[in-house]
Amino acid sequence: MENNYQLSRIHNYIHGLMSREEMFQLEREALEDPFLQDAIDGYRLQNGVDARQLSLLQQRLSRRVEETIATRHAQYYTWQRLAIGATAGVIFVTLLALLYFKHFDGKAERTTDVELSEPENSIAIQPLLDGGDATPREGWKALETYLNTHAMMPAQGGVVIIHFAVGQDGLPIHIQAEGKTMQSLVEEVIRLLRSGPKWEGTKGRLKITFPVKEEKTAVQVSSIKPPHCFVIEPK
Repeated sequence: MENNYQLSRIHNYIHGLMSREEMFQLEREALEDPFLQDAIDGYRLQNGVDARQLSLLQQRLSRRVEETIATRHAQYYTWQRLAIGATAGVIFVTLLALLYFKHFDGKAERTTDVELSEPENSIAIQPLLDGGDATPREGWKALETYLNTHAMMPAQGGVVIIHFAVGQDGLPIHIQAEGKTMQSLVEEVIRLLRSGPKWEGTKGRLKITFPVKEEKTAVQVSSIKPPHCFVIEPK
């Protein structure tokens, strides 16, 4: 309904000066606003009012319409603000949950460098990643187990750093030691790699540590003599 009702429309409606479409439109507006219907009924009963009364009536109608529209707008913006606030709250909680699961899930991130443990009295392997991309097909743990099972370790131990290429058959070729290393250790490493598991990649570089064998000394167990026994000698 329009903000301002023209009293001339009410006058024309009462006196039949409107077309059928205009009368139908005014009746629809009166159904939506009881105050307009009261104004039409009051005008019909009085058979007309003076200009000042009509002006007051028009002011009251305009004020009523403005108040209704203002109330609707206030309610609309109130619910709109509530909806925006609720949406922002849900987004904030979701971001907090994502940050929590990302940084506090209790799982350590995997690093690129591979460093195998060095058990006591066993051969330890440390792949040097700056020397190539070669990796054992069955894994580093399987290679370490193979070396400890088949190696003939010298008593004095030692460290060997070698680099090699991977042949078409997957076995290391062109195996060479770096630095000053016992020849016996180098030969043992070459023997183990050439007869060991196959590799993937093109080349590799390893640091292999042979532990020092601890010589086991025999523990001499002293015999403990029993205390002196008194024996009754026969006569």
